[in-house]
Amino acid sequence: MQSTETATANSRPYLALGLTFLLLGVGYANPWPLVTSPPAGMWNGQLAFEVLNLYALVVFLGWAHFLYAWQGQWKASGRLTPLRRALYWGTVAAALILLAVLRKWWGVAVFSLVVWVYNIAHFIKAEILFAGARERSRFYSPVIAFAWFTLVLFQAGPMGKLAVAVGGSVLLAVALLVAGDWRVLAEGQVRLPVLTLFLLGETLVWTAYGQYMSPAFRVGIYVFHIAAASFFHYLSSYFFASGRSRLTQPWVIAVVNVVFLCAGYAVAHTGWLRWASVWLAPEWFTLWVALHLVGSDLLPWWRRSVARSTAQTQLIRERI
Repeated sequence: MQSTETATANSRPYLALGLTFLLLGVGYANPWPLVTSPPAGMWNGQLAFEVLNLYALVVFLGWAHFLYAWQGQWKASGRLTPLRRALYWGTVAAALILLAVLRKWWGVAVFSLVVWVYNIAHFIKAEILFAGARERSRFYSPVIAFAWFTLVLFQAGPMGKLAVAVGGSVLLAVALLVAGDWRVLAEGQVRLPVLTLFLLGETLVWTAYGQYMSPAFRVGIYVFHIAAASFFHYLSSYFFASGRSRLTQPWVIAVVNVVFLCAGYAVAHTGWLRWASVWLAPEWFTLWVALHLVGSDLLPWWRRSVARSTAQTQLIRERI
């Protein structure tokens, strides 16, 4: 097993973080519209031009990330028997149908918010893997904090009341510290509770500032967080996998990302390519994010269940 230092060096978190900051700036400052209209059904069109450009950049670069992720899962599923491999991909296809139904039932906005919270869980688990950390069960804390941040930022239900938002944020921070985040931070082995406390502290900041915020400003804050987490995850994944195959050579990764950026731009600005909007248009992105997350979580479980079944079968044969 890799040491924490080696795994961390491989994923180059500080380089990924620095490039993330740069990409955030590029996304906001780009003067050319990457898409022509806000995503339908999301945030009631309350996106400033700069925020829409940033979200579009997340979408287009996200498809390059999907390509590598699905390629890796296809390769990993090759270790299964042909029947079990077919069953796995059939389950993924069924998951896509179920996710499409949920998207239709909940609405694009609610579905998307749920997916972005789920995405933070995926992001946290990936970063723990890249860092080679030992406490892999402690990813839930930032996920809870981000879910709370989402509810308070968009003033869902009672979260629009100052006392509820402030009191709930403080109580949640205390509860998570008592539940183990204090110990983890004190030991210095896992830094994820720093993200938890940052999100809860930031929740308090925006709650206090809420009286001055327009709906578009709230959406801008949320998209900033989505973009920061997404860019960091994309880059960390590339650094972690860099050079392990011909497809993960740095120049190949760069070309793939440029190709998807150009493809997304072409679909948004060319009428005869609108048929591809279901893949590359921002309003559909969270459906494919959700499928990516489900597929990523399903494959390890599937392989473990197959391994258990194989071991049990072998044991039975030995006893006969």
